[in-house]
Amino acid sequence: MDHLTIARIEPEPPSTSTPTTTAPSPTARRLAVASISPNTRESYSRALRQFDTWRGTRPPDDSTLAAYLAVLYDSGRSPSVAALAVAAARFRARLSDHPDPAGKATGRVLAGFRRTAADRGRGRADAFTADHLSAVLATCHRPRKSRRGIEAQAVAARRGRLDAVIAGLLFMAGLRRSEVAALRWSDVTDADAPTSGVLVRVRTSKTNPAGETTDLRYVKDGVAAALRTLRAETQPATSDRVVPLTARTIARRFIAAAAAAGIDRRITAHSGRIGLASELTRRGASTTDVMLAGNWRTARMVAHYSAGATAEHGAVARYL
Repeated sequence: MDHLTIARIEPEPPSTSTPTTTAPSPTARRLAVASISPNTRESYSRALRQFDTWRGTRPPDDSTLAAYLAVLYDSGRSPSVAALAVAAARFRARLSDHPDPAGKATGRVLAGFRRTAADRGRGRADAFTADHLSAVLATCHRPRKSRRGIEAQAVAARRGRLDAVIAGLLFMAGLRRSEVAALRWSDVTDADAPTSGVLVRVRTSKTNPAGETTDLRYVKDGVAAALRTLRAETQPATSDRVVPLTARTIARRFIAAAAAAGIDRRITAHSGRIGLASELTRRGASTTDVMLAGNWRTARMVAHYSAGATAEHGAVARYL
């Protein structure tokens, strides 16, 4: 059984249905796979492994995919899991120049899934705010209890310096965890005087996958200080990476730092971007300002993330 792996895309088995056009060359397929981010490739790969394991010898067509969605529904999975399975199957078919596996049956089942299971899943992450960042910066250097006992002060200090940078980049720079993992010291420069901030250049992102536009984020105060401290400690380094951890480990470190700071909310690595949008909106920033701060392409996403702040400071709150 074949599926999308992180490194390559395998063609689906020959079908007995009507032949399609000539399959893409290996180079074309490799470039097409590179059109999506590493995190998306990993998610698609995992979803396809599960789908292929379930379907066995059945063809990956519309009826099979619709039946698989029903299995996901009965097992209590969320609509986002179902949508990911469909997106992964469609992407693989496009790469192999095979017919779209998501036809009318899959569309109807997915629509019903979304309507009747809207309350399933982990739920949307809560916002990580400026006050939360201050709490993390103030507590991240404290020794924590682990399986081996209480951390030594020196160990806690080293971990804390990295945790401070992770929290600052996820919130104030509005970076995604994959962007934090990909950041290089050559992308971090001091801003021009008289400001004391730091400019962070994001080479590629979900909204700028080819790096066609300049994407600079600005951080200041404690976050800028944390970056400078970490830079002074790690250079000259064998690796130019600012945070030499995987995206998943970065997420775990961020969640742990928030918990250690006493933040009792549903925190994920995406909470920083949610918090940035809501915090800036609450403080009076325009939608355009917020979009530029986090490199959001549409005002719709900004409105989605800052809905609570918009309502709390909207017309009713101000005029009634």
